[in-house]
Amino acid sequence: MIQSPGFLMKERKNEIMLTIKTPDHYINEAGSLKKAGEHIGRLGQNALIIGGKTALAVAGQELTASLEKAGISSQTFVFQGNCTVENIRKYSALAQELRADILIGVGGGKVLDSVKAIAEDAGIPLVAVPTIAATCAAWSALTVLYDEEGKFAEYRFLKTSPRLVLTDLGIIAQAPVRYLNAGIGDTIAKWYETAPHTAEGQSDISLTIGVKIAEQALDLLRKYYAQAQRDVEARVPSNELSWVVDAIIVLAGLIGSISQGTRRPALAHTLYNHFTLLKETHQSLHGEIVAFGLVVQLILQDKPSQEIDHFIRFLQTLELPVTLGQLGIAGELAEKAALVADHINFTETSLDKLNFPVNRDLLMKAIIKADETGRKSLRQEIRAV
Repeated sequence: MIQSPGFLMKERKNEIMLTIKTPDHYINEAGSLKKAGEHIGRLGQNALIIGGKTALAVAGQELTASLEKAGISSQTFVFQGNCTVENIRKYSALAQELRADILIGVGGGKVLDSVKAIAEDAGIPLVAVPTIAATCAAWSALTVLYDEEGKFAEYRFLKTSPRLVLTDLGIIAQAPVRYLNAGIGDTIAKWYETAPHTAEGQSDISLTIGVKIAEQALDLLRKYYAQAQRDVEARVPSNELSWVVDAIIVLAGLIGSISQGTRRPALAHTLYNHFTLLKETHQSLHGEIVAFGLVVQLILQDKPSQEIDHFIRFLQTLELPVTLGQLGIAGELAEKAALVADHINFTETSLDKLNFPVNRDLLMKAIIKADETGRKSLRQEIRAV
C-alpha cells in the first residue's frame, strides 16, 4: 500500500508497504514571508514562534507583521542549545502551556530538527521557515538528536513532515554563501550514497525513485551551482538560486521521504555522526563534514585517483573542506581517525552491507588517505597560483 497526502493504492500481496512523508505545501519565492499570514491562518490562530537568534533578526519582524495582519496572535522565543531530548521536552511543554495551536520554526537545521519533534510531541501542526539552505531539514520527517555537548545521539523518525515549508528566497540570498555550499555538499551526497545500492541487484520502488531523484538533484546542481554562488554573494534571489534551493530542500528531502521499511547504509552521513565525537568539528557545518566523508567513500570504493582528484577540485570550488585540518582537526590525526572508526557499529549502521569492503582498519586508513589527498590538492592549487 502506498500512502501519502491524497494518494492511496491497494496493497499487493507479498510486498512491504511504501510510505511517503512530505509537507502538504512548499513555497519558494522572494518575499513569501509577506504572505505568511495568508498561508498559516489556514492551520492555526495562536502561533508559537521558535527560532535561532540570527534567523529571527533576519526574518522575525516580517513574519510577525504578516501574522498580525492576518489576525494571528503569536509569541516568539529564541531557541538555545542543541537539538536534545531535554530541549524538545522543554519547548513542547511551553507550547502546551501557551495553548499554541500552531508552531512556526525559523532558522537552520538545528532549530528545524528541534521544532519538528516539538510539534509532534505537542500535537500541533508545524510551519518550517528555513533562513538558510544548508540541509533538507525543513522538509524531512526526521530529527537528528545530539547530547548537550553537541555529539550525535540518535535519529528520531517522525510521523509526518512539516505541514508547510515557507521559503523566502530573498532571505536565503542574504545568508553567507558558506551555508549554500554546505547544502550542495549535503545534497550531492544523496547520489553518491544511493548509487552503490543499484549495483546490488535491488529493485524496490523506493530505491528506484530515490536514485532518479538523486540524479535530478545532481544534474540541477551541476547546471546552476556556480551562478547560484555568485548570486548569493551579490544577494540576488535569482532563478538559478531558486533551482539550487529546490534541489537542496525538496529533492534531497524527497529521497528520505520515501521508505519501504528498510534503512540503507549511508557512509558519509555515518561519518558525520561520528566526527561529532571530536569537539573541534563542531564549528563545521553538516554538509561540510559530509562532503569530506564522500572523499573517504570514494577511496574505500577504490575509485581511480583521477576521479578522486576531480571530485576534490569540485569540492574546492564550493570552498568545502578537503582535509581534516579544514574541519578543525589537528594533532595526532591517526589517533583521531581511529577514535571515529572505533565508535562505528558497522552492523547497526548497515555499513557491512555496502557493496565495497568497509571495516574499522580500512575506514581509518581511508580517512587518513583522504586527508593526504586533500592536502596534496591544496598544495597543487597554491603552486598553480
